[in-house]
Amino acid sequence: MIKSIREVDDEWLLTNAFGGYASSTVGCINTRAYHSLLTSASSTGGVRVQLVNTLEERASFNPDESYYLSTHRYRDAYHPDGLNRMLSFGSDESGVWWTFKLGSNILLKRFYFNRWEESFRIEYSSGGEFSVEIRPLISFRNHHDVIKAGAVPYSVRSMDLERVAIKCEPWPLSLVMKLAGGGYKHESYWYYGFLYEEEAARGGNSVEDLYSPGAFTAKGRQVVFEAWVEPARRVKHTLKQTPLSTYLAFNPDPLIVAGYYWFWDWCRDTMIVLPTLYSSTGDIQLVDAILERYFNSMRDGFLPTGFDEAGKPFYNSVDTSLWAAYAVYAICGQTSSLSLALKYKGKLEEVFEGYKNGSMLGVKVVDGLVYHEAKGATWMDAYYEGVHYTPRNGFAVEVNALWLLLLKLLKSTTATTPELEQLQEEISGFKSSFNEHFPSAFGLYDTLRADLQPLDPHEIRPNMLFALSLHNDLVDGKTAIRVLESTRRELLTPYGLRTLNPGHPSYRPRYEGDRASRDAAYHNGTVWPWLLGAYVDGCLNYDESSVESTRYVIAPLLTLAHSKNYIINEVFDGEPPHTPRGCVAQAWSTAELLRITEKLSHINTPQSH
Repeated sequence: MIKSIREVDDEWLLTNAFGGYASSTVGCINTRAYHSLLTSASSTGGVRVQLVNTLEERASFNPDESYYLSTHRYRDAYHPDGLNRMLSFGSDESGVWWTFKLGSNILLKRFYFNRWEESFRIEYSSGGEFSVEIRPLISFRNHHDVIKAGAVPYSVRSMDLERVAIKCEPWPLSLVMKLAGGGYKHESYWYYGFLYEEEAARGGNSVEDLYSPGAFTAKGRQVVFEAWVEPARRVKHTLKQTPLSTYLAFNPDPLIVAGYYWFWDWCRDTMIVLPTLYSSTGDIQLVDAILERYFNSMRDGFLPTGFDEAGKPFYNSVDTSLWAAYAVYAICGQTSSLSLALKYKGKLEEVFEGYKNGSMLGVKVVDGLVYHEAKGATWMDAYYEGVHYTPRNGFAVEVNALWLLLLKLLKSTTATTPELEQLQEEISGFKSSFNEHFPSAFGLYDTLRADLQPLDPHEIRPNMLFALSLHNDLVDGKTAIRVLESTRRELLTPYGLRTLNPGHPSYRPRYEGDRASRDAAYHNGTVWPWLLGAYVDGCLNYDESSVESTRYVIAPLLTLAHSKNYIINEVFDGEPPHTPRGCVAQAWSTAELLRITEKLSHINTPQSH
């Protein structure tokens, strides 16, 4: 029988500067195929290779008593019983730790994950001498996959009494493990039928076999087990460490990992994060290098949606180029300089021409507004087995708010009178068309069809907030207040904004189940923390008196953020208790929370009398 400890299923995550990571649960039971103590990316680019999945650990203080520290979930059992002896869990800047009660003794286990090299170290310590046996369980597989016994050929080489090196084709790396002052005995086994409960709930590959090459043993008051990747690579750094460091990787160029575990390098997410990355690090060269990589991959005026794990750009989103304009605009505002905008002026003009010429995704400008024909081309892009769950093809409200931002940015860098007059005409025509067609009884329609009628007149979505957050001169005050009131009535929760009003037929209260069920809910009621940024900015632009209350509304999310160094989930359920879902760490969740926390900190709290 498993003895429960508080939040035993909560997940912890540590990342390194290559995009690799270590992660598991508080109870050390892997509930995802992605959980591991060492997932490597230093030798393989964006393809992450899971190496050390977990450990079988046993300790003893005398020859007559030995105790397991580990517990694993198999298809029909939990085994062994180490969780019953776990007293506490904690974390700090360097890693995570656990304490165990072993008879009359307390044993401390500390896990350190190296940010700048691909390695980890585990220190076991106690007041008295103890012996420990450690049996690593490994896989050498793409972190999206699982393996079965015998499917993977391992080459195991004992380097000396303390160290062993393991290789596995086709991966261009070796895993080296060492127990200082101890010994290694080669005695290989397959462990069968690990069950990953989170994968089973998601309808994914949930059962796996793991390989153990042998066992390490040592004795002392402190025992240190280490594992590392060869060839060893190191990132040289002078960067200020911030919560966004979790998502910053150099592989070899700097990039933002959109979310852990399964996302990699996405343009939209990156551009939303960049202004906060700059404000938290002050490193203009860093953000410029990230911008340059994307602008250099532009095609026909469209930046890539992202780069796949092989580093190849792909193009299927209508708004990423416009989010790049947002990043440049916001960073220029922080620096009080147009130097970044001037540097990318030519690229931004290519974006303008690309949208005007309609070169991709059925994009065209009609009556000053941006239209796109492709389904699933905005950030609400859930698609599975031929179904677009939020197609939004037409005139999307946030795409158009971003288009106006591009026009303003181009105007700020233009010196010639004819160009100024042309851009001013574009801006005036856009505002006129926008205010003629988008306003509704609840604020702003989310998407208009080709005939400029609402795609769905009954859906209330948070995308309308970007018309308020990106501009203070696009809509009139009455329209803005309707937007904010509808948001508070239908969408605002303690953990972010719902993506659809609960009364709508497509509303889904929970993000759970198989792939189809989750995709149907992904943007149809599921709560996204990053959208709080648009809400707070919209309030500051049009209803500043309401901002103070937001601090109290989202207090649970801020408490969660503070307890986890701003490592925040991608999404939460639309209904209480708003269970966290999706990626356990999402870059724009963290960035927008940091950004609005800074803004909220400058708002004076009314004093009681």
